[in-house]
Amino acid sequence: MGKKIEVTLAGRTFSIKTEDSPGKVQSAADLVQQKLDQVRGLGSTAGSDRLMALVALNLAGELLTHNGHVNLDVEKTQSKVLISALNDVVSQAEILRGVQTLN
Repeated sequence: MGKKIEVTLAGRTFSIKTEDSPGKVQSAADLVQQKLDQVRGLGSTAGSDRLMALVALNLAGELLTHNGHVNLDVEKTQSKVLISALNDVVSQAEILRGVQTLN
């Protein structure tokens, strides 16, 4: 079973359950944060959840077209990791949205 690792994205802390090393997860989080900052730098005023979705789609697109071709074995493995992490982020965002709505 995976271990829980906490990462911070867009000023919010997320707990990710994974088999990957903490360093690898933090590197992935750093990349996502860098992409979030780039999108914000373009003048986007979208909310954090929407920005994270845009970044996820951009990163997935980059993964699929890396070096002009699709490596299916790498794609499948990385997609599973990405989808799992995104599911965790979306779940936590939905929980936070519910908590904020109650306040």
